[in-house]
Amino acid sequence: MTHAASLPATTGNLFLDSLSLATRETLTPTLVRSSLRQGQILAQAGTLIEEIHFPIRSLISTVARLKDGGGIEVGLAGHEGMSALSIAYGSRMSPHVTVVQIEDSAYCMSAQLFIDRMRVDRDLRERAFAYAEYSFNAATQFVACNSLHPIEERFARWILMATDRVVSDELGLTHEYSAQMLGVRRASVTVAAGLLGKAGLIAFRRGHILVLDRPALEAAACECYAVVNAELRRLMGYDIRGRGR
Repeated sequence: MTHAASLPATTGNLFLDSLSLATRETLTPTLVRSSLRQGQILAQAGTLIEEIHFPIRSLISTVARLKDGGGIEVGLAGHEGMSALSIAYGSRMSPHVTVVQIEDSAYCMSAQLFIDRMRVDRDLRERAFAYAEYSFNAATQFVACNSLHPIEERFARWILMATDRVVSDELGLTHEYSAQMLGVRRASVTVAAGLLGKAGLIAFRRGHILVLDRPALEAAACECYAVVNAELRRLMGYDIRGRGR
């Protein structure tokens, strides 16, 4: 279900809300609010991106797929940003799969129209480049994270990042899907979830993760959670929880 956007003072998407008033007024007639379904493929690797999405309380993953069918998450976009990221560089070709991980809604618009607007709107162009730089820095941080940090620290970090982006302490995710996103075996996620659960940090029931003790979960997460959040504040001027610019 979609309907034309009449953009409120605060949209729920931090990227849109950080734009200048003039830029937002120009974009408003082109934006449509859409419902996104869990598992919905927004772009396939090697295909043209038709639309760009600005999540509100949905979560969109960028997944690198291998020939053997395996894959790992290389990007994550929620209410702090947009997807697909290649649009920020003026390219409509999708290098990876983008898929809705947690369903809710998002503002969307034509990818080509967004590129056209960037060419003539300096504010939009600079904000898109800043978000692209943040996403690149986050991706490189997670390369090191996936190689060096224990699975329970990585899983805690990933849960925190996901809940931040959907503005909820509950996630509808299975162990199998979480394992795919982290690039590990399902059994590894089951063990990590068990450790966090026994410590009273999370509860995991029937494909749902519920955060019980957020401060303790942050303490259990690897340093990458704080590093990436600091990059968002530095480059975009706002906090993942909506504080700032």
